Amino acid sequence: MIRITALLILFTVLSAFAESSRYWVFFADKAVAPGQELRALDEARALVSQRSLARRLKNGAPLTMISDLPVAQQYVDHVRATGADIRVASKWLNAVSVAATPAQLTQIEELSCVRAVRRFSQRVSMDPPRGASDALDSLEYGASYRQDELCRIPELHARGLSGAGVLLCMLDTGFETLHSSLDGLDYLAMRDFINNDSIVTNEAGEDSAGQFMHGTLCLSAAAGLDSGNIIGPAYGAQWMLAKTEYVPTETEVEEDYYVAGMEWADSAGADITSSSLGYIDWYDQSDMDGQTTVVTQAVTEAQRRGILVVTAQGNERGSLWNSVIAPADADSILAIGAVDSLGLLSGFSSPGPTADGRVKPDCATMGSDVFCANATELDGYFRASGTSLATPIAAGIAALVMEANPEWTAQQVRAAILATASQASAPDNDLGHGIVDAVAAADFTFDHASPRSTMPIDMLLSAYPNPVNGRVTLSLESANSQSGRFMLYDLLGREVFRSAERHISTGHQQISLDVTSLSSGKYFITFVGTSNSASVPVVVLK
Repeated sequence: MIRITALLILFTVLSAFAESSRYWVFFADKAVAPGQELRALDEARALVSQRSLARRLKNGAPLTMISDLPVAQQYVDHVRATGADIRVASKWLNAVSVAATPAQLTQIEELSCVRAVRRFSQRVSMDPPRGASDALDSLEYGASYRQDELCRIPELHARGLSGAGVLLCMLDTGFETLHSSLDGLDYLAMRDFINNDSIVTNEAGEDSAGQFMHGTLCLSAAAGLDSGNIIGPAYGAQWMLAKTEYVPTETEVEEDYYVAGMEWADSAGADITSSSLGYIDWYDQSDMDGQTTVVTQAVTEAQRRGILVVTAQGNERGSLWNSVIAPADADSILAIGAVDSLGLLSGFSSPGPTADGRVKPDCATMGSDVFCANATELDGYFRASGTSLATPIAAGIAALVMEANPEWTAQQVRAAILATASQASAPDNDLGHGIVDAVAAADFTFDHASPRSTMPIDMLLSAYPNPVNGRVTLSLESANSQSGRFMLYDLLGREVFRSAERHISTGHQQISLDVTSLSSGKYFITFVGTSNSASVPVVVLK
């Protein structure tokens, strides 16, 4: 049974594309008037779901940022007035994607609200070759046993772990959710960004026959459940499916849908995203520096909001490119390389490092001859290869680790996976930290300060006594003088208190809050300022 819950879409697919060159148009600001920053943050918070707020609180990320506000409508109107065809508006990038003629582009570049214009990137083909092998079979796991066993996934399944309580979003070409291995999964939401509807399978007259192949095989590798044939790592997780990639032609049309899909995942509160997609055209290898490409910027924004981003390293080994592809160059994510059933490096798996010298991939799982669902046959299977297949296996493992350690942040899950991989003590640019060990990652113990967030620390907030019954004293250290307010949230991301607006000076200050009216339980006290924010967990005991 497929369960679908409608969700608010926090970005806009604005029009069909015209036969013109595609560009990103970046705006200078969000048109927030001076002195209205706090009000704007309140408006942005109203656009974020409770589940997303809860994830941000848990991960120590800002509850809201100016980048959560929609693109200023007046700026969109200025661009539209040039005659350019606007396709997608991205709040994170503060940009719109357009199809524009050279004359229209000249007009756009002259607009005072425009900061920059950049040509689209083209998707790299990640379609895996099919093949056959003599992989081990074992009871319920069937022919999928070796791809699971290599990373010790069955041992976590034996503990009762299946990814339950974790929300993953997969971005890909499309999905055959009626396949026997996928029809029992728990689907929270589905969105087709190409045709602007909620149909993620093939649409007659709209999609090619193979449109849903790649996404189906990836989803089955992550979560397929068909006893005797396939069991994916995260078959008990909840899923969002985003159809963002157009198969018939590898053109510039997908990059903006990818960005929109990442924003959609955040808006619903996804804990993990999995994408086996990559982009290099229009870029140089020097751009693989973790901050230049549009898709890399998008996944960076996602991880800043507490999402664990899992993405494919690429299949470019031996090609003219022969390196990492965007967005795998992003920092603080999991870029996944591939090995075969013996744990040896797959001959196609892209090598690192990034342009700025960081080790890539981050780690590896089995990506050669992976057993997966055939979208054209509801009970059919085949084997396929690529970092496309290694990535969903890694994402599924991350869900198991997150389920086993619900108090961990996304960055702690990432750190545990890397610290326990097969060559963690000597990472290289072929396998990164090595083959993932799901059991060791789930059982990992942090015996020192562990990464909770990758946000710059410009504000520190602590609370005492903690636990508390009465008044709590907050100690705030701020690098900036700013206005803001204190807010309290429960574990579900529900607001239970907000203070009046107050001014915070640079340096150290103490504030006392009365929490006697709160029921026993764990809460997050957050200061939301015009420049920075910080959170601290507090336990109330009655």
